[in-house]
Amino acid sequence: MATVRLMLSVRVTVLGVAAAVAATSAAAGAGAAQEQVVFAGEVVDTYRGQPVEGALIVLPETRRPDGSTLTGIADASGRFSISGVPVGPSRVSVSRIGYADLVQVLDVRDGQFVEIALIPKPVVLEGIEVYVDRLESRLRSLPFSTATFAEADLRFSPDLNVAQYLDSRPGFEFVPCITGASGPVFARARGCIRTRGVTPQRPRVFIDDAPAFGGVQELASLPTTEVYRVDVIRGCGQIRVYTIAYTEGTASHPRPLLPIVC
Repeated sequence: MATVRLMLSVRVTVLGVAAAVAATSAAAGAGAAQEQVVFAGEVVDTYRGQPVEGALIVLPETRRPDGSTLTGIADASGRFSISGVPVGPSRVSVSRIGYADLVQVLDVRDGQFVEIALIPKPVVLEGIEVYVDRLESRLRSLPFSTATFAEADLRFSPDLNVAQYLDSRPGFEFVPCITGASGPVFARARGCIRTRGVTPQRPRVFIDDAPAFGGVQELASLPTTEVYRVDVIRGCGQIRVYTIAYTEGTASHPRPLLPIVC
């Protein structure tokens, strides 16, 4: 089994094989038969050698027959496996909050095992722990229960937006605010939420601690892959979403948390 080690600290496009990627995509679009293999490997911290659980591995320019993106998530041991990957050059993107992104073109081959070393951002990783503790403390001060959906769970649904993700969770659904509404999902007035033991209500939506006046429709435009955490505060009627970019920024440059007013 061939092992390939990828180590990159910043976003880089490998131009030497960019034309090959385009040619491969064109051949696929023309109906050329391509051998498909399992793309497997592990993601580790480049300095400590420890697995990076929850790292998202995406082949953004390669699609399945149904149009979905080829995606994998690193498990607790840092390992991942993506089936149905065409042999040949593919652009690989690897990301995890608190680490520098990696983007590189790799010549995928059968039996290949890729070791991906991500470079950590120590200040951000430490800051995230502090920030999450502050969020949890703020929630504990409320007299309501909260359903929290973390980044690891959100990333296992890379083809969904936040509204679709929440709607698929047990005991949680979006419902029309007006009886008898009809039409495509999220194209009609499905602006109210219903959770177990709670009367349907129109939620107040916050994205990165700022009011989202578009409500549920704004959640429908936000991919799960860009989100670090979602808090649904039952009884208070609030949905609070924290993006990865905002969380990293707050971890690096702390800002005060405003109290939650129900």
